[in-house]
Amino acid sequence: GCSEKENMKELSTGTKVTSIEYITKDDRNWFEYFYYTNDGSLDEVQDSYSGLGRKYKIEYENERIKEYSTYEIDGNKLLFRDSIIYNLNGGIQAIYNFSINPGEDLRLDGIDEYEYDNKNKVVKKSNYSVASQKYYMIEKYYWSGDNIEKVQVYNGDEKRLYYEYFYKYDDKVNFKKNNPTKISNPINWSNNNVIEIDWNDYLGNIELPCRPCKIEYKYNLDNYPISVKYYWARLKLTYEWKLPDYNGRKTRVQPT
Repeated sequence: GCSEKENMKELSTGTKVTSIEYITKDDRNWFEYFYYTNDGSLDEVQDSYSGLGRKYKIEYENERIKEYSTYEIDGNKLLFRDSIIYNLNGGIQAIYNFSINPGEDLRLDGIDEYEYDNKNKVVKKSNYSVASQKYYMIEKYYWSGDNIEKVQVYNGDEKRLYYEYFYKYDDKVNFKKNNPTKISNPINWSNNNVIEIDWNDYLGNIELPCRPCKIEYKYNLDNYPISVKYYWARLKLTYEWKLPDYNGRKTRVQPT
């Protein structure tokens, strides 16, 4: 049955995710598919969310993501392009968001700017709007080891604190960490997976059925999540087949 399949997956290996299935409480399902080049770098992500369908193409320079472009999955129409600038320490300094306006070329819409502490941990992100020529949102990050444990969200001039979020983690590998479509949010730069979220809401906007909200995981032998349970959905993750390594580790060999 189903649990038997789950148990097999828990004995499986793999570090490169090939698909994520989303199953929501109200029975809406969609998939994300991940495609890699021969050298193992992520080349394309396809997302069938809500029937719209998005395709992300990723370009590299010096083994770092240079830009990722968002297309409609049908018809290949370019919608957005995000270009990444790095600082001297290799951290992301800024992401330039270009978007297609009807009948126009790509136009610069916004800039995400990142600041770091002396340990090269991101401590601040500022969202800049090109249209209004103003910062409209500031986020501040507080680290514990290799994970962000607190995020504060302010308005553009940092005078009003809107939200505070508090995070707890597992000790396994963060499956979102190298996904370019999630790269602009530093919470996805943490090493481990979030297992609990709590918050202070100074605007009175957050209405969730849980507080704190807990996230449950099952993992494969390489410590990557194979299933994730949120309050609103379940995720099933599939990984690229990996040849067994024979230095004493038991890995599942493909049946002949």
